[in-house]
Formats: sequence, C-alpha cells, structure tokens
Amino acid sequence: MKENIKKIFHNPMLIVFILILIFFTPLSIYSPGENRNRGIVTAIGIDKNNQEIEISLLTFIPTANQTYKVKSSIISGKGTTVAEAVYDAQLQMGRKIGLAHAKTTIVNEELLSEDVSMYVDYLSRVASLPENTVFISTNNTAKELLETSQSLENELGLKLEQLVGFNANNIYVTDTSLEAFYKGYFSEVKSSIIGSISLEESDKGSNQEETNVDDSKENSSSNKKISNKGEAVLLKDGKMVAKLNIDQLNGINLLNTRALNQIITIDNVKLNDDLYTLNYRIKNKNIFSNTNFENDIPIYTIQLKLGMELVEINGLHDAIKMNTEFSEINEEIQNKLDIEIKKQFTNALNVLKENKTDVLGINEKFFRENRIMYLKYIENLENIDDFLDKVNFKLNVIIQPD
Repeated sequence: MKENIKKIFHNPMLIVFILILIFFTPLSIYSPGENRNRGIVTAIGIDKNNQEIEISLLTFIPTANQTYKVKSSIISGKGTTVAEAVYDAQLQMGRKIGLAHAKTTIVNEELLSEDVSMYVDYLSRVASLPENTVFISTNNTAKELLETSQSLENELGLKLEQLVGFNANNIYVTDTSLEAFYKGYFSEVKSSIIGSISLEESDKGSNQEETNVDDSKENSSSNKKISNKGEAVLLKDGKMVAKLNIDQLNGINLLNTRALNQIITIDNVKLNDDLYTLNYRIKNKNIFSNTNFENDIPIYTIQLKLGMELVEINGLHDAIKMNTEFSEINEEIQNKLDIEIKKQFTNALNVLKENKTDVLGINEKFFRENRIMYLKYIENLENIDDFLDKVNFKLNVIIQPD
C-alpha cells in the first residue's frame, strides 16, 4: 500500500489530475444549470408597427419532467431597433436568448417593403442566429403566425418547423435559408427567393372538435389557420417585388434536379371519342444545359428529360387500371405535356424578367462558361439586370413513361 502511495506522489500528472477533481467537482455539482439563465428559441418572428420593432420568440425553457412533451411559450420584446427589441425580450424572459437552435425565422410582408437585411443583420451577426435557419415571410404578423403554430403544436403535435421544412425540401427546393438569402443579396444580380406561409381566418361554423390536416391547419383557439399554399416571395435588393404561386415555383424548379413529384395536368385527351383529364407526376429528371453566343445574342439551350408517371384519370386513381391505354405516352399526350411544361416555364421566366430577378443563376452560368463574351456583352448594357431579358431560351423537352 505504501509503495502505491509513493508511486502516486512521484507522478506529477496524476497529482494535478487529483487536484482538479478536488477543486472543480464540487463546483460542477453545485453550480446552477445553464437552463436557469438561458431560454432556447426554436423560431423567431420580426414585425414592425410604425417605427417600433417587435421581436417574438417561440421558446422553451428546459425542465426535468417525466413526459416527452415540452411546453413552449411566446416571448415578445419591442424597441426602436432590433437590438433594443431583443434586449427587451430578454428582460421579459428573465434569461439570455439562445438562437443557435432557431430553425425558422419569419418576417411580415409589410416589412419586405424595405430592405429586410436591415432587420436580420443584427440577429445573424451579433445574436448568432444560424444561417441555416429557414427564412420565410407571412401575410399577417409574424407574432400571430407563431401563436397559431403554438396552438397547432399543442393540438396536433405538428411543429411549424416541420411544415416549413416540408415546403423547403419539396416545394421551394431553391434554398430558402438565411444563408441563401444573403448569397443572393450580395450577388451581382441581388436577387433571392424566400418561402411564404399564409395566415387566414378559419371558418366560423367549423366544428372545433374536427381537425382537418390537409392544405390548411385549423387553429380553434385564435380562430386562425395556417394555410400552406406553396407560395414564395421574390426579392430584389432585399425588397419584395413579386409573390410567386405554386405554378410559377414549379416553372422555376423545372431546371432544378432536386425538384421532383410535381403534378402536370393536361385536359381534353381523346380516347374512343371520350375526353379525359390526366395527371402526371415527374418521377425523375435529367437536365443538360449549354450557353453560347450566336450573332452576339446570348443563347441558353436546355434539354429537359423527364420520366413521368400517370397518377390519376379524371380525378380517379382507380381509373388507371381500367384505362391501360394511357400507360404509354402517345404522341397526343406527349404534345400536350410538352405545351404545358413549356407554358409553366415561360410564365415563370416572364415574372423573373419583368422584375429583373435572376434566381436561376443565368448570369453566373454565362460567366463560368463564356466569360470573355459575357463580360464584353454586359459592358454594352446600361444595367446588368437587363441581361436576363436579352437571353434567348431554347427548351427541348423529352418525355418518357416511368
């Protein structure tokens, strides 16, 4: 035993380790937990009323419990600047604000009449709001959307981040995070897209005991509902210039390999003297594009190869079994699909040209592939924003059954 003790005292590193345990273990055991002075924020909303800014935080304070359910609350702070509003929210909460876990950031559409970067700059630069937070807007106040989502979570267990996350992965597809906003904002074309979630009045006569989990999520407590229409907001210099509907977004996403499962509907397909409405789903796609200049005109050539699956006939899925004639995509169907797809793309392109917003990365692609010609061409333009309008697009669609 004595020999072992002597060995310990002859090992300085072991002595240091023992001293650390003696001094710091009691401190660690009896020091207050981090949850006593910090609130965890999962979503943040920004509103402006006249000259006053309101920051609303969907937050929870970690507490020991025997259930899996975590109670959340909404804390608001007001001020003439974002910094003042955040500080006021901390006073109301009685804790520091932790934004590292904020998965959703919401701004009111009225706020988008100004350069929205003025309001998110402090949060991302000083308050450590993560850049991968999903950045969206709403047609109502951001605070009301958070309140409605809180009721939604209490009633259905459906979190706002799940609803927004579904949109971001399956509808927006073109990244709608804060990082993507900044990337577009600081680019040459200063254009970006952020998602949009609507808040609407729910039907007064609806039964509060029945909850419809479909396109709209009922919220009986505040008589509001979150309406997921798949819309997005088009920004230029941080300001809203247009609101895109789901069809326009689908048109933009035709050139995105990650964007699948869109439904293409064609009408008046003739078979045995009867007319049918067919719904096809895009199951896979391959995109080949090329840029060049012909007679000093910028040409963007796209070959879009789509694998499509018939999912409904006249709104009935079972009708597919009885109409095996539609399993093959004949010339008539192919022509109608070709016209519809090109119409969607043209409509989306017209919105982008009208608002001088290149969210397709057209300028960047010409710069990468035809740098000398591109730089020479834009030298003769009054504004680089005019370049998108000068491009001649050639879209070739190849459709095959999948």
